[in-house]
Amino acid sequence: MLNPNLQMIDERSGEADLDSLLGSLLSVLRKEIEVYGELAQAIALEGDVLRKPSLESLHESNARKETCILKTRLLEEVRAKTVGRIACALGVDERGLKLQALLPHAQGSLGRDLGDCHRELRSLVDRIQEENLRNRNLLDSSLLGVRTSRHFLENLLGGGSTYRGSGELHNGGLSGRIYSQRG
Repeated sequence: MLNPNLQMIDERSGEADLDSLLGSLLSVLRKEIEVYGELAQAIALEGDVLRKPSLESLHESNARKETCILKTRLLEEVRAKTVGRIACALGVDERGLKLQALLPHAQGSLGRDLGDCHRELRSLVDRIQEENLRNRNLLDSSLLGVRTSRHFLENLLGGGSTYRGSGELHNGGLSGRIYSQRG
């Protein structure tokens, strides 16, 4: 899955170490792209589940997303350790160190590949945000429909008539009963 044999800084010269560390970062980023792609696909499929829901498909969708999220957390830890080693090799503080700041230190195709990964990850994150927003809008619309129906039924079944200050009967619009009994 990942390159577990990240090379230590003192094994080679500084430049070779940096290149191997950046290569390790590249492999982690490529794996993250794969996992974020799976997550984007799972969220897109979730929209179908929301349109035609079933308990089984909802559970499957949630399990698929949870698996992707667990994978991203593991990869995030590996990436953070790798970035820490890179920061140490460069002699900079790892907090706030971004991929854009590392690109000038990458040689040749390694720099291009890291830049491509950065753009692809950015694109995937944007796609995930858009899909999540669509799904949220679906859920908000459904919830509004449920609330409106509940309110209608409460008014239909709920509290009877009240009297106004003038003594006149006030029905409150939709308030009433489904049936009436004459006696």
